[in-house]
Amino acid sequence: MPCPSWLPAGLLLLATVLTPGRSPAQPRSDSLRAEALRDFHGPDRAGKDGPLAKAGLDLLLLYHEYRAFRREGGDSFAPSVPGARVTDGHVSIDAIAKASAAQELRADLCALGLTDAAAAGRVVSGRLPINQVPALARVESLRGVVLPRAKTQRDLSPPGAPMAAPVSPSASTPSPSRGPTDTGMLGFLGGVLGVLVLTEL
Repeated sequence: MPCPSWLPAGLLLLATVLTPGRSPAQPRSDSLRAEALRDFHGPDRAGKDGPLAKAGLDLLLLYHEYRAFRREGGDSFAPSVPGARVTDGHVSIDAIAKASAAQELRADLCALGLTDAAAAGRVVSGRLPINQVPALARVESLRGVVLPRAKTQRDLSPPGAPMAAPVSPSASTPSPSRGPTDTGMLGFLGGVLGVLVLTEL
């Protein structure tokens, strides 16, 4: 019996459906985080002995995300690091100097393009070009870096101050509440009226 003409094509389609597909590519965010972890921890992924560890993991992740953004030609950069303050290719940082090296650190960071530089004790603050993060991590006078977080309304409240509850329009004029005595009296009168009605029937 001759083979139907549609059978080879049907078998090919069935084989295509049943063949296990390739595993999906690693998400971009995961690969960028892996790069940041390698810079921070080193090849062994342990400790803080990576080549750029002094920059801190948050800043390294932001740096790799910014590089990917520039490669892809995006419209606006939105880092995944919560609260990071980024504008015009710069990120706000608080850099901590080694002992007795605050002025040296400030000069080193200004040489990397730090703007709005300010020093308080061993902390040098300012806005650093994001593409200078690897160079920042290699500054000899640097001990470490933290990212100052953007302030929220909750952050600006005095410590221990109670949070104001939202007020609804109906809550502005509270209705009189019925006490247990009022409720009991109504039940009693209802029972008396019920007995009177049944008696008249």
